[in-house]
Amino acid sequence: MKRDWEIIRAVLIEIEELAEAERHRFSYSLNDSHEAGAQAKAEHAMLLWKAGFIQAHDVGTSEGPAILSPELSWQGHELLDTLRSKQVWERIKTTAKEKGLELTFDVVKGLGKVALDYVIKQGG
Repeated sequence: MKRDWEIIRAVLIEIEELAEAERHRFSYSLNDSHEAGAQAKAEHAMLLWKAGFIQAHDVGTSEGPAILSPELSWQGHELLDTLRSKQVWERIKTTAKEKGLELTFDVVKGLGKVALDYVIKQGG
């Protein structure tokens, strides 16, 4: 699987928007019964969980890994704050491409500050 920052952003936003009542029933699981989009989201959610950006209960079974009741950790909130604004996110991607940089967590965080400054200066 190749890491996809669009999916990472979508997963973080999805988790943040979960109401408390929904959160306790919400899960991501890796099994073959998912459609391609749901499977990709689950794979990226697992990566974020293992990296400490998501806190959740491990409910994996013999059918595959799964997490229940996901919520953002402090680190997850920090990352989402960098990615939340569509305008800032687009600027991060543009700058990375112009500079020939791979999008890693460190690059995204660093370019997020630059992109935010740029967007503020542009009045947007």
